[in-house]
Amino acid sequence: MADDEVLTYLQMLSPDDLCPALRPLAVLEVQELDQWSPLVRGTTLSVGRPHRWPSQWWDDQQWRTYLRREHLRHWVALVHGVPAGLLSLDVPPGGNVEVDTFGLLPDHIGQGIGGHFLTVGVRLAWSATPQVSRVWLHTSSRDHGHALPNYERRGFHRYQLEESPTRQP
Repeated sequence: MADDEVLTYLQMLSPDDLCPALRPLAVLEVQELDQWSPLVRGTTLSVGRPHRWPSQWWDDQQWRTYLRREHLRHWVALVHGVPAGLLSLDVPPGGNVEVDTFGLLPDHIGQGIGGHFLTVGVRLAWSATPQVSRVWLHTSSRDHGHALPNYERRGFHRYQLEESPTRQP
């Protein structure tokens, strides 16, 4: 069906696989957020809105359940003190770190900061715990057209494709 979503799963099996992006001209600051910071929800919604991320339809209880996840950590990218993007890592015991959320706010796409922010995010993932053996993520065919190429340029490799019917309007 034309509206079906394709999920591409990617992974990196060694920190040596990271191909760092060049630093952007803009000064990018990355700060860890408290799980209850309103920036987590607000930035996720702003990043995901153009791509119809499922979180767009979550109610308050679904957001509380998400934010309570024990191993979830969040970082905001700031350009001149203004939020430009969000990174969320799921860091459970066992060594498999998931890039749960990664993206830029629409006004910051195309400014050369996505590759550098992802480089910082991958380094954070590899250093999250001493036993990290894999960093993985999935991206949707609905995500920005730069997403998949950025992941692959940073050194992620595809390992699975999944087609799923559209979940939301």
